[in-house]
Amino acid sequence: MTEIFKMPDIGEGMAEGDITSWLIKVGDVVAMDDPVAEVQNDKLIQEILSPYGGKVTKLFVEAGTTVEVGDSLIEFDGDGSGEAASGQEPDTVENKQVSEVSSENPTAQTETIVQVANGHVLAMPSVRHLAYEKGLDLTKITPSGRHGHVTLSDVEKFQDVDETTPEINAQKVVQPTEAVNTKNSSSLVAPEPLREGRQPLTAVRRAIAKAMSTQNANIPAVTNFDSVEVSKLVAHRQAFKTQAANDGIRLTYLAYVVKALAATAKKFPELNASLDMTTQEVIYHDDVNMGIAVSAPSGLYVPVVGHADQKSILTIASEISELAEAVRTGTIRPQQMQGGTITISNLGSARGTWFTPIISGKEVAILGLGSILKEPIVNENGDLAIGQNMKLSLSYDHRLIDGMLGQSAMNYLKQLLADPAYMLMEV
Repeated sequence: MTEIFKMPDIGEGMAEGDITSWLIKVGDVVAMDDPVAEVQNDKLIQEILSPYGGKVTKLFVEAGTTVEVGDSLIEFDGDGSGEAASGQEPDTVENKQVSEVSSENPTAQTETIVQVANGHVLAMPSVRHLAYEKGLDLTKITPSGRHGHVTLSDVEKFQDVDETTPEINAQKVVQPTEAVNTKNSSSLVAPEPLREGRQPLTAVRRAIAKAMSTQNANIPAVTNFDSVEVSKLVAHRQAFKTQAANDGIRLTYLAYVVKALAATAKKFPELNASLDMTTQEVIYHDDVNMGIAVSAPSGLYVPVVGHADQKSILTIASEISELAEAVRTGTIRPQQMQGGTITISNLGSARGTWFTPIISGKEVAILGLGSILKEPIVNENGDLAIGQNMKLSLSYDHRLIDGMLGQSAMNYLKQLLADPAYMLMEV
């Protein structure tokens, strides 16, 4: 019986996604719940599983194609016509059918040095970026991941023993996001987009562009800029940094800010709310789920520290490290990026100061965290001294939060950050 697998909804309100790579090809026999493709959606790559078992007789789209929910993806146990058993023509997208891979001159398993699906090396963006940084050709690296994926470990362990090869085999296909590194004597495939001419936006950049355009166009945001003297916080972190490291925890200033902002959101619940303009209602959230903007080679991701208001600074620090590592390695899961109620964007590590962060998702506030700079201050005794000033930028939805409320929340946040002992007493 012919079955047609159509694009499922794999996210909250997902309308479309990119087929970044196929994990199967025409002729393969798959079982129910086998992974069949990697899909990019909402700045996240994830596998989709087959609801059917059987022989793959047609792939409706090529890797790299954007498809909408409900579009046909795979034909099982058919004749390659793309027609379901009922005889009804399935929904299709305007793309050519993927050609069945020729079985002529097959390469023996012992001679295989790379797994390629529809002309694509199977590797996550973070893996491609690492290969580029090392100047390595992904097609030369033997994959060890599931379904023939090249992993970060594969790249890190790889030793290129054939550096004298004058060129890459012409039969190997380079992905659109891969470029030839001409700085090396051998032509190496690397995932860096060309810096001249026109290049298509990556799936991540399209998702970011769409979200940012929507948020910026629909939310009348105001940003309050401020700074707070944090010498006591700096001393507190210095005192506990080594102890935390001994427990395997990297104690950062960001963990303190998450804790302080979570307490601020509980005291000023409008910061932790959502607006439903359809019903003209304010939705107040019981939990503070803190989104943390994390930069990756492929774009910006926002994993979430759930129930941040109920966790210690050390627990928050540990979770931030785990989430950032998951983003870096491309193993972040969809549920780790859902449910955020307020967000922090940190430019302090890049020596940034004040900026205007754009509010995320269905939230109404976002905190921009800048550097801690040594600057002249007037101390408690009225003397001129050198202080440590942390730069803060709080953007909020002016439909719900007025300037007075926004600054009052900022003042409370500053009070907590100025003295961690007070923060721990109040939270």
